[in-house]
Amino acid sequence: MKTVKKELTFPFVISAGGVSVKINRVIQTKKGKPYTVYIVDYVLLGQRKQVGRADLSEAKEIALDACHKIASGQQMSLTLSSQDRLTYQRALEALAPAGIALDVAVVDFVSAIKQLPRGTTLKETVEFYRSRHLVGEKKTVSQVVEEMMEVKRRANLSEFHLRDLGCRLKKFAESFNVNMDALSGALIQRWLDEMEAGPRTKQNYLRIIATLFHFAIKRKYLPKDSLDEIEGVQPPKQENKEVEIFTPEEMQEMLKVAHPEIVPWLAIAGFAGLRSAEIDRLDWSEINLQERHIEIKASKAKTAARRIVPIMDNLAQWLAPHAKESGKLIEFKKWWKQILRVINAVNAQRPEGNQFKWKRNGMRHSFCSYRLAVIKNAGQVALEAGNSPQMVFKHYRQVVTDAEAAKWFAIVPAKPVPATAANIVELPAEQQAAA
Repeated sequence: MKTVKKELTFPFVISAGGVSVKINRVIQTKKGKPYTVYIVDYVLLGQRKQVGRADLSEAKEIALDACHKIASGQQMSLTLSSQDRLTYQRALEALAPAGIALDVAVVDFVSAIKQLPRGTTLKETVEFYRSRHLVGEKKTVSQVVEEMMEVKRRANLSEFHLRDLGCRLKKFAESFNVNMDALSGALIQRWLDEMEAGPRTKQNYLRIIATLFHFAIKRKYLPKDSLDEIEGVQPPKQENKEVEIFTPEEMQEMLKVAHPEIVPWLAIAGFAGLRSAEIDRLDWSEINLQERHIEIKASKAKTAARRIVPIMDNLAQWLAPHAKESGKLIEFKKWWKQILRVINAVNAQRPEGNQFKWKRNGMRHSFCSYRLAVIKNAGQVALEAGNSPQMVFKHYRQVVTDAEAAKWFAIVPAKPVPATAANIVELPAEQQAAA
């Protein structure tokens, strides 16, 4: 079996008799040509000695000879008492495992203790440093990401949250093929600055990266002060854009030209405020037209919390013709392609110069705004929308009038809904009379 010769690392240490001497390797030049010198570095009789040799074996012999001289006490110029000799021997024995000469250890100790506050011991300082900086096994960013994702999966987080977390962390790990301890605030800042994304997206990435750092610290892959790197990253400033909502007239236009397969999506988005991802995962068995509510299960909610969303009277009428006992609410995979068809159909009926445009998160914003105008209760709207009262109050207060809200929830299908076994809905008395 072929053996691999281990490469020496410098400074190289020679030890004998409880004494250690260092050999340093230095590259020098002579007449423009480089050459190697091995320097034996030790202290004898209180004076530092540095002896250079071109051959490493010769340098080792000099270092070994210096160890023997120091160990045998040849460097001592004073006659030691019995107690002093005992102290000296004990010091040598204590230093032997460290491979450090007694005089070198004393110099280092005095230099360190001078820099510490009065009364602080070197041991206390080392323990403090270890608690803050000592890490265990080194792991790459990808390895830590995989480990954290496995922990999150066992915690039974929602599929949406896991997918979002995994997607962002995968992109981050692919950008940094290094160990976790090689990450710095400057690297993360540059990565975020170069990302082609909006401020909100960048803030979400920064939040998830901070979560990854917290996890790595708990697992001893990073020292505790690594959070300073994250805190040093300048978060992108959030743009304060006005909340955009659809008018009742725009909603009527969309529902009028929409293909039947997209109607339930539009109606639930606008009149119940569900997120697009929540609608995509919705099953007809979770829509109770008799008791007038939609159940958003924890596994399907963005916040991983179950909630019950009431079905407004007009929403019940829009859903009734399509109702089933079970099965996916929508069969298409990409809702925005269906929305594009709706937009084109609306614009086909509009004159040039008055084109209809889709508003980002406009359906959800519309529901929250109109619903708040109707019930005047931010907490209730927050429960229904799966949001916080603070966010509802901040974004949707005084956005629409009571009259506009009444128009929004009065949007109903143009034709009466036939009462079949699959879609029986109890309508209010005034709507039954009108039908």
